[in-house]
Amino acid sequence: MKAGNVKEFINNLSIQDEMVRYKEKLYYFYGIRYDSERDIYYTSIDKFGTDIYHFEEEFYRYESKSSVDCLEHLVSDPYWDGKDFYQVENEMTWVDG
Repeated sequence: MKAGNVKEFINNLSIQDEMVRYKEKLYYFYGIRYDSERDIYYTSIDKFGTDIYHFEEEFYRYESKSSVDCLEHLVSDPYWDGKDFYQVENEMTWVDG
C-alpha cells in the first residue's frame, strides 16, 4: 500500500473509517460498525469518482454476527475485479481525508 502501512490500515478499520485511491477512483471504507437494533456488525465501501463529492455506488457490503468475521470478509472476499484486498493493496494509495 502506497502512502501507508497495510497492517495499520486494516487495524484502523476496527475503530474508524479509511479511504484509498485505486485505479483513479476513491474508495471509502466505513470500517466495522454495529447496529444495536439488529444486533449485527456490518462493513461497507463506497466508490467515488476522482473526489469525495462524486459518489458512484455502494461498492461492497457485508453483515455478520461477528466483527472479526466482517473484517475477515472485507479483506478476503474477491470483490476487486475477482481479487481480494491483499491481491490489490499494493496498487492502492492510502488517502488522508
